[in-house]
Amino acid sequence: MWRNFTHCGVLYAHVPEVDPLASPPAPRDAAGATAEPATAADPDMSAEAVRARIEAARIKAENELIDHIRSHADAIGFPGELGVSRAVNGICLRVLTTRGNDAFDLIKDVSDFVVA
Repeated sequence: MWRNFTHCGVLYAHVPEVDPLASPPAPRDAAGATAEPATAADPDMSAEAVRARIEAARIKAENELIDHIRSHADAIGFPGELGVSRAVNGICLRVLTTRGNDAFDLIKDVSDFVVA
């Protein structure tokens, strides 16, 4: 079926890694101690735990973006083949269509989602 299409496009969108628990450092008093001491309820801040949290948040953001792209393509009635999947630290969008404008318009829309 892909032989019927004359135009294609590819977009890679980087999804930044952000620790969902990251916040500005707690203010310190004159002695250098934090205003709020750590408690047993504080999240695990080991390097391994932070890495796992960041990866889980990035994967969740990628999956949400993929769902949003597919929903948008359905909503606008994209006339072609669409492939969107997670890639290394981001998503990859692949389109095949019979009109270059259709491919360009979808890629432009997706880039607007990522920037917003």
